[in-house]
Amino acid sequence: MQRNVLEERPPKTLIWVTIAIFVLIMGMMLSLFGEKLPEAITISTKGQPTIGYPKAPVQVVVFKEPKCINCKEFNDNIYPKIKEDFIDTNKVKYTVIPVSFLPGSMPAATSLLCVYYADPLYPNNELFFTYLDYMYDHQPPEHLDWATLDKLTQMAHSASPAINTQKLRKCIERETYRVKIEQNNSYGRKIMGGTLSTPTVYVNGILVKELSYSAIQKLINELLEQKGVN
Repeated sequence: MQRNVLEERPPKTLIWVTIAIFVLIMGMMLSLFGEKLPEAITISTKGQPTIGYPKAPVQVVVFKEPKCINCKEFNDNIYPKIKEDFIDTNKVKYTVIPVSFLPGSMPAATSLLCVYYADPLYPNNELFFTYLDYMYDHQPPEHLDWATLDKLTQMAHSASPAINTQKLRKCIERETYRVKIEQNNSYGRKIMGGTLSTPTVYVNGILVKELSYSAIQKLINELLEQKGVN
């Protein structure tokens, strides 16, 4: 008896169902394992102002310049969302490395560390961020030489009554933390390939190339899914 070859071919419906199942499985695998994340670098944050849960699996590090207008925009528009969604929920710890490269900004940068290290044995993270936030909220135009002793102490007084402005004035006058800021500058240039730009954001050592909340949020969530491990 002669076989009917047409009857031995699988129905077209079965073929399309098989293809659909294959595509679905591949999609699930890609969703499960995700795309490979960019290469990370090791960033030392020892002695740098940090807030958030110390054991959080993800760390955001931002290089900031006190007179930088883009830093102000980042601090005003992106940082509050990071704080609300990730820092306050104990998912992220957040570090600022203050630097100075714009004309006349060194007194402002050192004043931030004067507040942070008011008691060198017990650096005050919360007070640093309170002062930094106030400085950006009331930042004069970048071209103005506004980082004067009187202006910085007035900002500190308005930012928090917990800041000892007399002690702060002496610290700024003596440039107590100028060397530390210069070290931050050198460190920033080293990891940025010879240039220093702000704001520059790293998430678990991965450079965020697109400075938007959606890009930072996406990367944080990807790392959280992998428990912070790149």
